[in-house]
Amino acid sequence: MPEIEVSSGRETILTSCIQVRFLWFADHWKHELVSSGKCAPIPRIWSVGAVPRPEIPKKIYSPFYQRLDAQVDPSGIAHASLGGQFGEHNFSATFTVEERPQEVVIEVEVVDHSSDSSDDLAATYLIEASDGELTPGDPLSIAWHHPECRLVFEADSPGKVTADEAGMGTIRLQASVPSDSSSTVHRLKYRWKWIHDPSHQIWDRDV
Repeated sequence: MPEIEVSSGRETILTSCIQVRFLWFADHWKHELVSSGKCAPIPRIWSVGAVPRPEIPKKIYSPFYQRLDAQVDPSGIAHASLGGQFGEHNFSATFTVEERPQEVVIEVEVVDHSSDSSDDLAATYLIEASDGELTPGDPLSIAWHHPECRLVFEADSPGKVTADEAGMGTIRLQASVPSDSSSTVHRLKYRWKWIHDPSHQIWDRDV
């Protein structure tokens, strides 16, 4: 069952295998996924702040959050509610962390209320991994295998996930959903899954 740990500038959702850490950085909350040390380890994963890419100035790189509230409900599921503003964008998000037999599922739903409907909505991460583990492309789901577990990053349709080399031994992962000119409310749903899976021998990637 998940627990909440609070310290100065940090709130952490703890499960037996994965920690979801929310860290206050300058003027907003960032988050990262790390191993708890009780299960097969995963590569470190951390969010990238809300900075538009120079080559795609209209695309928000990640949501921006200044508010955070985390709690565990009576059913044993942890929830973190976040909110914030970046320019014309008003972001809110819910992280739902559920510890199931043989797996931990982190569901994320991001909502952007924006007067500019031309912007795609995206959430971006860096993950520690070697260059040889990446095959460029635009998959709906990306998975890494370990001798004892599998780590999955995936998005709900019409969203997608993409991956590219980011240098310094990291891969940039992004979940995104295209803009919708008919609405000023944009939604992106994606998830991380840690799954107990002893059938693989090395960290490798498939799609």
